[in-house]
Amino acid sequence: MQTLGVQRHLEQNGIDCPKCKFRYSLARGGCMHFTCTQCKYEFCYGCARPFMMGAKCNISPYCAKLGLHAHHPRNCLFYLRDKLPIQLQILLKNHGVSYEENPVDKFIESDAINKTMPLRCPIPIQKETPTGLVDTKCNNDVPEKHGGMCRTHYVEYLTAKVAKANIDPLPIFDLTDCVQELRRRGISLPERGPWDTDEIYKNMCAEVIKQNIPLDAV
Repeated sequence: MQTLGVQRHLEQNGIDCPKCKFRYSLARGGCMHFTCTQCKYEFCYGCARPFMMGAKCNISPYCAKLGLHAHHPRNCLFYLRDKLPIQLQILLKNHGVSYEENPVDKFIESDAINKTMPLRCPIPIQKETPTGLVDTKCNNDVPEKHGGMCRTHYVEYLTAKVAKANIDPLPIFDLTDCVQELRRRGISLPERGPWDTDEIYKNMCAEVIKQNIPLDAV
């Protein structure tokens, strides 16, 4: 039986088809491309934006050169999954959004409570096997202050809160993130002076992003 904490996680991190609204009680993870088994709609499970082949996408002329792709907002898990939990926590805290740090499951195995064995991530996942997909649990190690989840699922949990609160993650973007955001939108990079440090240039790029790319831009 799933415990309260797992149910709460899946409420926030389960996968909903944006077309037929079918609900998948699965944890996110791995490839961001998801195909609904009910209606065959292809979408990003981090932001629900559609995946399509470049020739069918009319967002920009550049899309024609791409294969299967989606246009994710910058607060999608697609861009935030490699961020440190502490970065996402600070982002949430600065916007007054609460989050769990300690395990919220009411029923934890007694050995784990007594610390005779480490906590294991209880989030349900599907694994590919030679005989097909198998429903199982994540079972990865649970670091301290990760809400009873492994690092991957805790980042997904925090990112879901960022997206739900419509928070712009630009404050935790590094220079590479900012440059990529401008390039993927076809916006010219600001001119960099010979004395501009990475931090100064990152702030210059971030300002261009603020002025030209809304958070919900396609």
